Parts: sequence; C-alpha cells; structure tokens
Amino acid sequence: MTLGGIGPRLALLCLPYIILCLIVMHKNPEFGDLKFLNRAFIKALGFIWLGLGLVFWGWSGIHFLMHIREGKLIKSGPYALCRNPIYSSLIVFVIPSLGVIFHSGLLFSIALVLYSGFKFSIHGEDIPLGRLFGQEYEEYRESVNEIIPLPRRLFSRKASDCE
Repeated sequence: MTLGGIGPRLALLCLPYIILCLIVMHKNPEFGDLKFLNRAFIKALGFIWLGLGLVFWGWSGIHFLMHIREGKLIKSGPYALCRNPIYSSLIVFVIPSLGVIFHSGLLFSIALVLYSGFKFSIHGEDIPLGRLFGQEYEEYRESVNEIIPLPRRLFSRKASDCE
C-alpha cells in the first residue's frame, strides 16, 4: 500500500474511458444530453452537491495528511463517515454533480465506471490495512460504510431494537 492508495491503479483503469467520454462530449455535445436536467433549480442543486463534494474532498485530504504519520488507523473526521472519503467525494459528489450541472449522461457514466474500478481495486487497500491493523480494522470495516458517507447506524437495526 502506498500513500496514493489505489488512486494510480484506478486512474489507469478508468482514464481511457474518461478521455473517450470527454472526446465524445466535445465532438457531439448532444450525445448523452439529459435535457430533463436542464432546469435552473436542478442545476442549482448540482452546484450545491459540487460544493459539498469539494468541501468533503478537501476535508478528507487534509485530515488524511494530518494523521497518516501517526501510524494509527484513521477513524475520525470524514473517515468516521466512510472508509474511503477521498474516493467517495469524487464518485458520489463531484462527478455526479458535474453530470447534473452539464445535464450529461456521459458524466454520470464516468461515476459508474469509477465506482466499478474502485470496487475492482479496493482490495489493494483493504488487505494491507487488515494485515497491519488486524481486529481493529475488521471492526472498523463492519461499522463504517465503504463509500457512502452516512453513519451505518442510521440504517442498521439490532435484534434487540425490534423487540
């Protein structure tokens, strides 16, 4: 595992598709146009979602850089909301918000391709973290979502809660 995590591998996997989408969007702007998203209110929501994503990305990156040298498993800040907040900010927030802002199905498809690449590659981080932090990491994996930045306890119910 490196400081860049699976980022370089993810870029190699997905960059050809991203480049192809950008070329198609440039050559034929109508291709993949989701006209129903071309509304001022929806575009405003896209800008809000983009702002949230950029703040989440910045917070995640700064938090990571501030704590990585401690040699401990980072479970605080954005890492308490999801295990992969830097990837989450791009896949869940930034790329989809650009799809909304530019009403582009191709941009939405980039988020799906990035998510697929993420799922294909994330074991490259999970396995070394599991070896390094053992039971602590396993408990963290069980209690924190992988990429959706919401506390897992909002959606889970224990058997004792249902009685």
